[in-house]
Amino acid sequence: MRRRIIALALAATLAVGGGAAYAWESRLTDEDVPFVGYPTAQEVSSWQLMRGQYERSVDRGESVAPVFGSSELNPGPAGFSHPGNLLAPGTYDVGALMAGRAGCADLWQAIEIGAFASVADAPRRVVLFPSIQWFMTYRRPARDFPDVYSSGAFEAFMANGDISDGLKRRVAQRAAEYGAGEPANEGPVERIVRDVDEAAKTLASDVRLAHDLALDGRGSGVAGDATAPRPPRATGGPDWDAVFTEADRAARAQATGNDLGMSDAWYGKHFKTWLEGANKSWKVRGDEYFSSQEFEDFKMVLNVCRETGVEPLIVIQPVKGAAYDQTVYTCEVRQQYYRMVRDAAADAGFQVADFSGHEYDRYFLRDYSHPSELGSAYYSKAIYTFLKTGYADTGPSGDVLLAGA
Repeated sequence: MRRRIIALALAATLAVGGGAAYAWESRLTDEDVPFVGYPTAQEVSSWQLMRGQYERSVDRGESVAPVFGSSELNPGPAGFSHPGNLLAPGTYDVGALMAGRAGCADLWQAIEIGAFASVADAPRRVVLFPSIQWFMTYRRPARDFPDVYSSGAFEAFMANGDISDGLKRRVAQRAAEYGAGEPANEGPVERIVRDVDEAAKTLASDVRLAHDLALDGRGSGVAGDATAPRPPRATGGPDWDAVFTEADRAARAQATGNDLGMSDAWYGKHFKTWLEGANKSWKVRGDEYFSSQEFEDFKMVLNVCRETGVEPLIVIQPVKGAAYDQTVYTCEVRQQYYRMVRDAAADAGFQVADFSGHEYDRYFLRDYSHPSELGSAYYSKAIYTFLKTGYADTGPSGDVLLAGA
């Protein structure tokens, strides 16, 4: 009885205050809401905002596709050539919408892709950036997933008629294991309480987000201005020769003081601490270097794409080989991960943009795993050509020399 009273009280609260609240929430899809280049945790957990960002681009007649990943999607430190900057919606004839941030791993992507596939004019192509860190020994999904979980996206995923009941059950069960979604063996009264509570929390979060955006005039995740000059804009798409030439120059200029080709600023402040932390905390039991649970989640992402008719490009990111070789994740171990991703993609019939061969390219990454201006140029070209033609071009352009890059 007490739970029933709580549920009714919450419902009444929403009914009384809902009008003004929903008015604020609806502003997340307004035309004047600023474009979010790299969403915050609050923003990725708002399906209203994420859907609104995509639909607004479509309404403007822009050809845009979501790019799913985690911290590599942050365009701010990666310069003008990062896809979040270079391919921002409306810049060229196809654009990329950064969908994800640190903490958004495979299960989050599976839910979001299923949700996006349910909207009007749903994207038929998407880009996936799985990260080796998601699969490593220190993963803590029960800690990270609830912070980025979106009940609105989960509801849209579950309502998508193209997704099989079996896949929905597996996704829901995994979400519950990670501390979100629908708990197992939940009774009808408990479900009512949870549904009302989730609706109230989602509404309150969206209202705060809309209010913050209105005050700031921009989202806190908007990419910072690139300091490097943009190369001349080509008709239709980027001038890749100019992009690669400038990106190579910028990456080299920022890495003159260390032998690893890392950003001097990051190397000086963080590399020693990163390496000490990695060797202290990366503990492996036997030969279990990678999580079978995360790999199951990755396969669920591919199954969602298959069942909804979405064509993904799976980008295989390298790590800084010279850094990781000093940890338990040696070159031989890392090849296991790359093979797992390649094989899963091949089994599903999906295309990969494989950059794992750039592990020892001096200027491809600015730190242990995130792209420099040069690495960003490679990513942007692969994304653009895939979205434009259906085939990813992973090669360089301009004056970039593979032997020394």
